[in-house]
Amino acid sequence: MNLCRLQVLIYTSMIKNYIPSNVARMIFAATVALFGLFHFLGAAAMANMVPSYLSFIPGEIWVYVTGLCLLASAAAIVLERQVKLACYLLALMLILFVLMMHVPNLGDAAKGQMAMASMLKDLAMAMCAILIGNDSEE
Repeated sequence: MNLCRLQVLIYTSMIKNYIPSNVARMIFAATVALFGLFHFLGAAAMANMVPSYLSFIPGEIWVYVTGLCLLASAAAIVLERQVKLACYLLALMLILFVLMMHVPNLGDAAKGQMAMASMLKDLAMAMCAILIGNDSEE
């Protein structure tokens, strides 16, 4: 009976503590990388989403820089290099998106529902980035 309990304990410890965390980290990194790729493929369309008070730099440049930041943070997570810094900076960027782009659009009848969905997505991704950063040993 004790051997059986030990086997169950070892098995659940492996599953709970190792495999899901690594799988979740890689799926998160892949998602972030995909969003980064979308920024490069759809820069012209996304440029309209850049707030007007940031127009001192063309909107497409902001979109490309954002895509580069997303790809860099995904690479850091996958390669396990500077994970804590990358995740905390990613979370900061996503929270700034929420405050600068999504919250101002919540009251707009045409954009409100999409702004709410985007806000919730960015907040959830920011919190995941913080969790991954907190879990990092760097």
